[in-house]
Amino acid sequence: MTELGESMIKGMQEALDFVEGKETGAIAHVPDDIDVGRIRQKMSMSQSDFADIFGFSTRTIQEWEQGRRVPTGPAKTFLHVIDQEPEAVRRALTI
Repeated sequence: MTELGESMIKGMQEALDFVEGKETGAIAHVPDDIDVGRIRQKMSMSQSDFADIFGFSTRTIQEWEQGRRVPTGPAKTFLHVIDQEPEAVRRALTI
């Protein structure tokens, strides 16, 4: 096998290990501040459409955008992924 092929297989195994929760040495880098309004507006979506498509309640989106609450934990990470790769998330959520 070529060096490139071996590298690809190793990378796929590391990704699988990460998803399965195994220690891989990979570190997720999620910014401290997530601007939900900016993410939503960048996608030209209403609050209700954004909430429906990505599985949030409209009320939660409103709370985040008005600064009464802030996204934390998995929601914060999910919003970061939506911001970076919105089309990948849409494909993954499409039934």
